[in-house]
Amino acid sequence: MVHSFIAPACALAALLTLSGCGEYPRDADDMRAQAEAQGMRVGASHDPPWLLVAADGSVGGPEADLVRRFADAHGYRITWLPGSHDALMGDLERARLHAVVGGHHPDSPWKPKVGWSRPLGLRASADGPMPERRVALPPGQPAWHLAFDRHLVGREGAQ
Repeated sequence: MVHSFIAPACALAALLTLSGCGEYPRDADDMRAQAEAQGMRVGASHDPPWLLVAADGSVGGPEADLVRRFADAHGYRITWLPGSHDALMGDLERARLHAVVGGHHPDSPWKPKVGWSRPLGLRASADGPMPERRVALPPGQPAWHLAFDRHLVGREGAQ
């Protein structure tokens, strides 16, 4: 009699366990839902020739174009937030921004505090050098990082 309850009890336990599982990885702050509802908030730090912030606040350059292609591919609108690199990175660290482009240097003190995309496959010009450039992403947001990196590999030629 006891054995007749074991199989259904195990099946029920497995069902309850699996019902708690959702899509993985998950973001701490659900950056994708935020971007869908409110648009992407992207910090932009003037860093020619990779990222250009004009006096009127408009943003251009290869890194801006890459972020625009990511946003277009996912149906997100972008709000550009030009500013100083450290102020933008502080907002990124607190997940107030979806990304920061421009102004990143190899010895940046922000490296251990935020996330980073895969290296970008960008050149400033057709015959220019191809230094390692990355987009800064908010920490603790693995689904957001994965979506960004998948876009880079699938559509931007990153490795």
